[in-house]
Amino acid sequence: MKQKTPLSRRAPHGFTLIELLVVIAIIAILIALLLPAVQQAREAARRSTCKNSLKQIGLALHNYHNAHGAYAPGYISRNITSSVNSTTETGTGFAWGVMLLPFLDQSPLYNQLNLNLDCTVSPNIGLADSAIPIFRCPSDTNQGVFSVSDGSNTYRVASANYVGIYGYGSLTEKPGAPMGKGILYRNSNTRIRDITDGTSNTIVVGERSHQHQFASAGTTVEADSTWYAAIPSATRPAGMMSMTEGPASLILGHVGQPAMMSMSEMHHPPNTTNHIANFSSKHEGGAHFLLGDGAVRFLSENMNYDTFRYLGTINDGNVIGEF
Repeated sequence: MKQKTPLSRRAPHGFTLIELLVVIAIIAILIALLLPAVQQAREAARRSTCKNSLKQIGLALHNYHNAHGAYAPGYISRNITSSVNSTTETGTGFAWGVMLLPFLDQSPLYNQLNLNLDCTVSPNIGLADSAIPIFRCPSDTNQGVFSVSDGSNTYRVASANYVGIYGYGSLTEKPGAPMGKGILYRNSNTRIRDITDGTSNTIVVGERSHQHQFASAGTTVEADSTWYAAIPSATRPAGMMSMTEGPASLILGHVGQPAMMSMSEMHHPPNTTNHIANFSSKHEGGAHFLLGDGAVRFLSENMNYDTFRYLGTINDGNVIGEF
């Protein structure tokens, strides 16, 4: 008769080293396969939130227009002096983002601001670093505040990822000179009827996650746009050698500008690296833009330059149609 081996004397059974390594390898492969999909899903959600934020900003712009008969000014400027080579602004500075606060459920913040005073004095400047989530793209993970100097003082302001469309040309045009023919610029008062190219063919706000000094300078500056103001006489966002497009580049961008001095015409499609006051995003391949009719489109960084330029102006007669 065959005897049974006592349980206490049976040889223990477990994973061998080879089996364990195989299991670990399989798990690693599964993680490697799933991680990109998870990251893509998260980025898709962030892009959707970014797009929705721009839609809410578009709704606020239209509600402002309904209330005041025109779009909010790109920014309010007073005490403007001009010379042959430069334009200096020493008063106010409040940006279009401030004007929209009551239409973005930010009335308590708006009511604390005194628009009769300059943006750099109390109590206004103490509110400049207030974080407003709707002005931030969730794909941009910068610190949320940055510093800017006017030569005498340094101010901390909250970051924003959406800047107004100035149009074509330099943001530092002298008083009385034609502005960039975009919707938002210094002391602008643009009405829907002024947009003869059609609101569905004109961009009004675009994304920005960073600016470049110049391609040759190799300087990229993160977090240098704000909802708050074009700080008068500001010259140096953090990390940038100079601000050649002036304080307005804190809250506006342009689609390009003509040749000047030894430089050729500057083209500014999304994510360009040849100038500041450009548009950019943390999304792959382009950036979101709000159109005058409230629609939001993702424009490719490889889009035709002329198309992008025409979209940035309100009455150049170049109606794009499909793009």
